[in-house]
Amino acid sequence: MATNRNKLVHGLKYELIALPLLIVAPILITIGFKAVEQSHNYFLLISGIIIAVIAVVLGFIGIKIILNAFFDK
Repeated sequence: MATNRNKLVHGLKYELIALPLLIVAPILITIGFKAVEQSHNYFLLISGIIIAVIAVVLGFIGIKIILNAFFDK
């Protein structure tokens, strides 16, 4: 039961893309809530929520690819 290294590297790339997005999204959401209170600007809040959703989706896709590499589906 050998690990498919190409799939493993591909899954880790997804995880490495998702990691900075997971850090940036909460910061943008926090700044967005403060901007809504001060100037009714929803741009940062909406972009933070979209980035958070993208980060979670990329994380799940990466985990799925990594598990397929380990268990060779």
